[in-house]
Amino acid sequence: MRLVLLSCWLILSSLALGFGQDSAVPSILFVGNSYTYFWNLPQTVAVMAAEKEVPLRTRQSTSGGVNLGQHWRGERALETQALIRSNEFDVVILQDHSRRAVDHPDSLQHYGNLLAELCRETGAKPYVYMTWAREWDPYMQAPIAEQYRLLAERIDAEVIPVGLAWQRARSLRPSLQLFDPDGSHPSPTGTYLTACVVFGTLTGESPLGLPHRIVSTDQNGEKLYLNIQSKEDALFCQKVAQEILSTTTEPSQTPVKN
Repeated sequence: MRLVLLSCWLILSSLALGFGQDSAVPSILFVGNSYTYFWNLPQTVAVMAAEKEVPLRTRQSTSGGVNLGQHWRGERALETQALIRSNEFDVVILQDHSRRAVDHPDSLQHYGNLLAELCRETGAKPYVYMTWAREWDPYMQAPIAEQYRLLAERIDAEVIPVGLAWQRARSLRPSLQLFDPDGSHPSPTGTYLTACVVFGTLTGESPLGLPHRIVSTDQNGEKLYLNIQSKEDALFCQKVAQEILSTTTEPSQTPVKN
């Protein structure tokens, strides 16, 4: 049934919009800030998907420290509205500032809804990227999770439960360094875990078996290492992502996958 629904969605999307330059490859727009661009999250997700023979094209509209309201208003030279209106994207992933759900939940709900409505107008499918608590304040996770769940319910979108995966990983292996030294941004391991969750949510594929080295190529065709983990840490992140996805993802949701 899942594959049938997926096939129908891809066919309808291709008829209505096309898939950017290549109708066989779904196009994903990441909307967010440094929690998205640290350690090449969009590119890492694309490489992971390619490893599972699920090609994705990823782009991003990001700027450090911005929130969804600033995306909506086009501050800091952001062109998020124009990108969504371009009809180039099949999926738009919305990530608000890391404290917005705690300090200004009304803003998260308001601008998340506006951006989701814009996505619907163009035929793009919105997802909401649940962020994580700061290293020194794990109690942040409960309100963050609640606000993203409320937004997802309001806009009929799927949550990408990154924050829950971080919470689980920290409970199982407190010594695992998910954070940058600032205690807020992700380390390479934190981004690897995040990418596993995003990959699994978008594709419906298990993150188990993903490579521990995420390798792309630069403009000269040379190897470009986006992320390198030990095999043990990579497998741990994959298992945590799989556990969280198996307990939070609704089976009726249609993944983005060929």
